[in-house]
Amino acid sequence: MLKLEPIILGRGQDNLRQNKTISRNQTKVFEYFLKAADASIIIACALIVSYIQFDSSVPKERYFVLVIALLFVTINVFSWFSVYRQWRGIWLFKELTQITIAWACVGLILGTCMFLGKVGENFSRLWTGWTFMTTWGVMISFRILIRLIAQYNRSIGLNQKHVVIVGAGVLGKRACRAMLRESWAGLKPVAFFDDDPTLSGTNYKGVKVMGVVDDIIPFIESRRSINPSGNSKSEFHSVAQVWIALPLYAGEQIEKLQDALKDTAASVYFLPDLYSFNLVNYSVDEIAGIPVMNMSASPMEGGAAAIKRLEDIIISSLLLLITSPLFLVLTILIKWGSPGPIFFKQRRYGQDGKEFMVWKFRSMHVIEDGGVITQATRDDDRTTKIGRLIRKLSIDELPQLINVLQGKMSLVGPRPHAVAHNEYYRDKVQGYMARHQIKPGITGWAQVNGCRGETPKIEDMEERVRYDMEYIRNWSLPFDIRILFKTFKTIIDTKNTY
Repeated sequence: MLKLEPIILGRGQDNLRQNKTISRNQTKVFEYFLKAADASIIIACALIVSYIQFDSSVPKERYFVLVIALLFVTINVFSWFSVYRQWRGIWLFKELTQITIAWACVGLILGTCMFLGKVGENFSRLWTGWTFMTTWGVMISFRILIRLIAQYNRSIGLNQKHVVIVGAGVLGKRACRAMLRESWAGLKPVAFFDDDPTLSGTNYKGVKVMGVVDDIIPFIESRRSINPSGNSKSEFHSVAQVWIALPLYAGEQIEKLQDALKDTAASVYFLPDLYSFNLVNYSVDEIAGIPVMNMSASPMEGGAAAIKRLEDIIISSLLLLITSPLFLVLTILIKWGSPGPIFFKQRRYGQDGKEFMVWKFRSMHVIEDGGVITQATRDDDRTTKIGRLIRKLSIDELPQLINVLQGKMSLVGPRPHAVAHNEYYRDKVQGYMARHQIKPGITGWAQVNGCRGETPKIEDMEERVRYDMEYIRNWSLPFDIRILFKTFKTIIDTKNTY
């Protein structure tokens, strides 16, 4: 039973208030800095575009009024969209996306006001367009520069937040590993605390288990020292965050620990053990005023689905255009090499388990699409001479670009398997059918990590599914681009392609 007495929870409320005040002031200073920077960027871009647009002459007064209105709307809209929040530990792509959406709203608001006020014809469209585009570009570049500077400082040990992890089990170690791996976030684990006596004194990746959970408050207090003037003597070594990585059944202990940590200056984060549920995706919602967790949320909804669809349309169209001569050559070679159709069509499961016909260049003498389908093997005698070549180079998959344009597949996603294979594996591999919550892909995270070819053992398919689940949980546009680039490298390595 956790025993935390109020008497050991600090060295006085004055020190605690000083610590929290310092933290809030630092956050406010950074927020004001970003607002001032954005205002300066808007003014500078407007003046530069004016200098070019109006042949070095000073623009008319109405342009100054528009710039002032732009400043007012931008600062307020950016605040509404939490652009000036703390982005530590959050991917740069998400921050840039938030800025882009907020900036688009600024343009929409100003455009609407100008339309309703019938003043749009008083301003140069060219000036307005270039001002908006250059300002957006400079804002994005400025955020990237800030990230690069912060990343460099953290790489030399500056601007890091020290973290204590409560719970040295699988979940706590996962959190520790993530902090050490993603060093750009500036989170440094300094200690574990766990009530398991067998873990006392052990360490994981250089982070030591310092004691039982009861010892956490004295540990935090020992690393915080405030002098009378209010300046921190060892702020760099103070504990900034506490991550609670205890199992869900330890609810009473978690609640008591949370109450105890309220009297420290550390921010407290609870890390729910969602991995044990093997969730594809989840979201936090509110129903009838009650916060609930949707444990079956679709991973591709709203903006994410729109971005991925746009990615598929643009890239697949370009690839079809580039490879169209190759389509003609392969058509001739396939017809010349063996009798039969040019394309091979087979039923596969798509998003939400719906069947569709996948297209490939025919590489075999037989066309199987029944209840029993034999996986292709090395030196398979069903493969034609031309088929061996196109399968080795993976160009038999090119017609699936048509499936992508149709919206039945995506460029990147879990590879679709024949219906017969799905029915075989769905009862043998846990979470197998969860792969179908998103569109299947021509290439995938599993394929670029070596999970290609036949799967003679159940363990082979389990590994493939693990990679598919990891992709679905962590999808982002940069992740897709990374997989596409790795695909070209993987195509060269043909050891598992036959």
